[in-house]
Amino acid sequence: MIKEIKAKLSRKEVLLFLAFYYVSTMVHYTATYISYRGKFGAKGHPAYFDVEEFFAAAGTLFCCSLLITIPIWYIVVLKLSKYGLRTMLLSHLFFLPVYIFGSYYLQVEVLGIFGWVTYFGGYLTVWDYYMKILFYVVQFGLIHAYIYHKMYKQELLEKASLREAVLQSEITALKAQLNPHFLHNLFNSINASIPPENERTRELIIQLSNLFRYQNKASQSTFVSIGEELQFIKDYLDLMKVRIKDRLQVSYQIEKACLDKLIPPMILQPIVENAITHGIAPKIGKSELKLSIAMQGEKIHFEIADTGLGVQSFEELAQAGLGLSNTKLRLQKMYGTEIQFAHNQPSGLIVSFRL
Repeated sequence: MIKEIKAKLSRKEVLLFLAFYYVSTMVHYTATYISYRGKFGAKGHPAYFDVEEFFAAAGTLFCCSLLITIPIWYIVVLKLSKYGLRTMLLSHLFFLPVYIFGSYYLQVEVLGIFGWVTYFGGYLTVWDYYMKILFYVVQFGLIHAYIYHKMYKQELLEKASLREAVLQSEITALKAQLNPHFLHNLFNSINASIPPENERTRELIIQLSNLFRYQNKASQSTFVSIGEELQFIKDYLDLMKVRIKDRLQVSYQIEKACLDKLIPPMILQPIVENAITHGIAPKIGKSELKLSIAMQGEKIHFEIADTGLGVQSFEELAQAGLGLSNTKLRLQKMYGTEIQFAHNQPSGLIVSFRL
């Protein structure tokens, strides 16, 4: 099934389509002019650049064709694309007769209004129908070919973007693996040198050591359990409380059935970090961060809600940082799911997604 095509045309695409109609009109007009001039002789035949002759012989035909093509293009290309290529192609079996008879009778009516004489009847009518069928096949063949050309280019860009993200992840993983035991041993040495009365400092260093240990594991694992990811988030937020103090209040609403489910590592931390950095930390006064994980049918629903500053528009989140951008890309490529954003009440932001 092909991707649904967005109802948006560039100026260049519109001009290309009109240029195709212009060239087709001129080719048809020139062929008709030469044919009629040869059949009826040059005497009394209008000049090639006669406007009335142009519209009587070809201009009206292609203007009527364009008027009938536009609604068919809108329905087939924009509305039916979500149902797949097969449905789009089969729909032409219905719209081809609509195009043929619609453009034919519209042309006849317009020619009659202006009193222009054309030759219909007999084999000429059959020939006219044949030309309309051929033109319909050609124009929609080009339209579908152009659409798939755009989709192919978009797919190449997405693959290049994914390769870049994978390369960046591999570089990050390599960096994370550089002497991890040195870091753990260093934390243990520092912890051993702290006097017993500074127990809270000991706990903070242990939590920091746990963060590094989990990050090192995450760099070498494709999936981790939600329980492991959740413990990492709790350690991270405990360290953030040291900086933000009582301005940060955290609550969890986690279904136990979710804890053993597997998810990509480090998928929640960038969203939580974004809420802390851009929403809660800059705000004066207390803010709450609520993390909810629950089953919704066969899917797992994740929701991170904060009562921080929030954002004026969701477009701002595109520049929120590398972590959130990479998380959006990972979810798109691995699960085909999108992160949803909503304004929280009375302030703040709600970020949610389903896996």
